[in-house]
This record gives sequence, structure tokens and C-alpha cells, in this order.
Amino acid sequence: MIYRLFYIAFFCLFVSCAYGLDGYDTVFIEINDFINRFLFFKVFQVPFLLLLLAFGYIFLTIRFRFLNIRMFKHAFAILCGKYDTDHHDGHITHFQAFATALSSTVGLGTVAGVAIAVSMGGPGAIPWMVITGFFGMSAKFAEVTLAFRHRTEGKDKLFSGPFCYIRNGLEEIGLKKLGMFLASTYAIFFVLSGLGGSVAFQTNQMVSILSGYSCWIDAHPWCLSSIISILLGMIIIGGIKRIAKVSSALVPIMSIIYVCSCLVIIAFNVHNLGYTLKILFTSMVDFNAINGGATGAFIAGIQRAIFASEAGVGSASITHAVAKDKEPVRTGLVAMIEPCFDTMLVCCLTGITIVITGAYQAGIGEGILMTYKAFESVSSWFPILLIIAAPLFAFSSIISFVYCCEMGWLYLFGAKSIIIYRVAVIVVAFISGLSTDIIAIANIGGTLFSCLAFINIVALILFSGQIGNEVECYLNRLKNNKIN
Repeated sequence: MIYRLFYIAFFCLFVSCAYGLDGYDTVFIEINDFINRFLFFKVFQVPFLLLLLAFGYIFLTIRFRFLNIRMFKHAFAILCGKYDTDHHDGHITHFQAFATALSSTVGLGTVAGVAIAVSMGGPGAIPWMVITGFFGMSAKFAEVTLAFRHRTEGKDKLFSGPFCYIRNGLEEIGLKKLGMFLASTYAIFFVLSGLGGSVAFQTNQMVSILSGYSCWIDAHPWCLSSIISILLGMIIIGGIKRIAKVSSALVPIMSIIYVCSCLVIIAFNVHNLGYTLKILFTSMVDFNAINGGATGAFIAGIQRAIFASEAGVGSASITHAVAKDKEPVRTGLVAMIEPCFDTMLVCCLTGITIVITGAYQAGIGEGILMTYKAFESVSSWFPILLIIAAPLFAFSSIISFVYCCEMGWLYLFGAKSIIIYRVAVIVVAFISGLSTDIIAIANIGGTLFSCLAFINIVALILFSGQIGNEVECYLNRLKNNKIN
């Protein structure tokens, strides 16, 4: 089976090479234009879909009475293992679930994605990303709580996700056929987002950062793209759960290194910090600023924040559904911390680093190369830290998210055909590594993630009453010391 998989993959790579590199950019641009033409329409120059998502984030935050603030301390205590016990059903601890989910979100979306947001919407996109991350905490809490409530329990397997609670939740209120349709629609977009979102974006930026460091790789991108595709295939075939656990152990370490690196860069340019903060917030509300002014910053900030944190997308609910616990709310509170870290901290630091060093004005292109330029402002050797961290971020993010997307494939088609999806992952990784239009790739990923979030947010709003009841019951038992 392994040899057959690589035969298929290399055949696809060979056919792809026959079309030349220029064809890839055309394909990505045409796909992006098609998706935006049919799925987006604008209200006051802002895509309606993003307005709906923003409304959903704010609605859930108010509906749960700012649970992301008043229960943050308790959530952190749960994360640190205060309520861990082997007597609860599940496969992994809360911290392991948190680390695995975080390995999916703290990828190049928090490094290159911020640079793309600045390219698309100017520096003002960064504050909007942070604001979106704050309200997105409530969406992540809601989806994980709901998924845990609807998880299926067996002797050897626990399984849940948006396709489960959408289907079961609508069936409970007498809308079984609608539930089946929406759950299947979500699963289809979820599978596609793994290809057009995570795999394409992460692989492209991995090739970009390594090509920028080596002239030979820059002249032969197909070679590096082939190596990445082969390694990715070997990782997927070799047991994605085991590799995901390893990456989830390494990514927190690399995250600390990356955060410290950003703090060093900011410290070297601390004399520009006040001016940088002024640029960020004035560009956020200035309609005459570059790249579409406040409207462009709002659109880019929300779209890239959704891509970076996956809040409201529903992917984290698959990972957290197998946590060792019996309390849905407790599991949701742990997941709530993730947007605080990946979007409000890492994305914010990346954005400040790019602006404070003037890298966004250097005219060196979009994506991770802009972040590379910011790191280079400290020393010629300092970007080595980014070069080391970037592939780890990318691989861990791809592995974790593709694993979640495989659950969507299993929901739709069953286990026997999973090899088809894995071949598609390898082929897309190779093709996206050769493309030079990162904006088109980023837009495709952002659009697919927005479509996922659209379906999921509507479900979360519809079932917010159920979640609210779970919260009230949990808080009452917590108050009376009846939680174990």
C-alpha cells in the first residue's frame, strides 16, 4: 500500500511539472475568484459573511456574560491539571488536548499570516486580529463544550465534532434531514479546508522561507517541494496520532523561543514602540490609510484571525472531544485559552515586530519573507531562529489539522477510502510549494475557513441555549463544591 501511494503521488507530481510553474498561480487565482464570486457579497464594502461571523463572536460573548474574562483563572487551573483524573473517560489529558490543538493553530498562520494581513489591510489589521481573538474565545468555548456533550463513547474510540453536534442537535428539535444536510456540507468544506487552507498555505510558506535562505533552493523550488511532499506522505502513513503527540510536545518549546525572539526584536527597537502603537491604532480607524483604510484592515484582520486561531471553525472540538473528563463546560474552558495565546499574544507580537522594524514597508513581498526581514534587523544570523522554527510550526500544523480533516472524510466516506485524501494532501503540498502567489493561496484558505465558521457559528448561535444551561449547571455545582 505504501509503494502504491508513492507511485500515485509521483505520477501526479510528474503531470503537474508538465504544466510549468506559471500555471499554478493561475489555478489558485481562478479558484479564489470563483469561490468569492459565489459565496461572498458585500454590505457597506464588507463581505456579509465576515459581518455575520463578527456578530456571532460578539453574541456568544454577551450570551455567556463574558465567560472568557470571569472564568479565565478557573480555566487555567483546569489546564494545569487540577481536575485531572484517570477515572474519567477519554484518551488524553486536558493539557495534551490543549497542546495538540495549539500545534494546529500556532503554525505559520501566526507568523506568515500576520504579514499577509498587513499586506492586505495595512498595520490596522493587527488590532482587529487581537479583538477577533478576544471574542473568538467564546466561540471556541461554545464549540468544544457542544462537541463534548455530543461525543460518541465506545470501548476503543471517542469521536465528535461539528458534523456530530450539528446533525444530532437539529435532530433533537425535529429537523433530522436538515441536520444531515448541514453536517455533510460542513464536512465537505472541512475536508477541502485541509487541502486549500492548511496544507497549501503552510507548505508554500515553508518553501518560501527556506528558498530565501538558499540561492540553490530558490532556483530549484521543485526539489524542496518534492522533499516536503515525500516527508509529509511518510508522516501521514506512519501514524499521524503518534507524530501529532510528538509535535504537540515540541511546539510549545518552539513557541516560547519564537515569542522570546519577538520580544528581543521589540527591545532592540523599543524607541519606536510608541510610534508603532500609534500607527496600529490610527490605521485601524483611518478610512484614508493604505490598503483600503479601516475597512480593509477590518476585513483582513478578521479573516486572518479566523485562519490563525480557528476559533469558530470547529477543528479544536475534534481534539478536545477525546479529553479525559466528564464535564463539557470544563473541556470548553480549556479550549477557550487557545485564541488568547495564538492570536492575542503570538499574532500581536508578530505584528508589532513587523511594524516596529519597518519590514512592512521594505517592498520584499508578502508572507513569511516580511517576518524574515523583521528578524534580520537584529543581526544577520538572527533569522536562523525563524528558519528553524518555521518548518516545525508548519509540519505540526499540517499534521494536526489534516488529522482532524480525516475525521470529516471518515464521516462522509468511511475508512476504506482514506488513502484518496492522503494522496490529495501530498499532491496539493507539492503544487502549492511551487506557487509564488501567496495572497491567492491565503485568500483561498481564508475563504474556506470562513465558510466553515459560517456554518458552525450559525449552529452555535442556534444551540447557545443548550450551552448556556450547561454553563449554569456547572457554575452552580462549582459554587456548591460538587465538582470532581
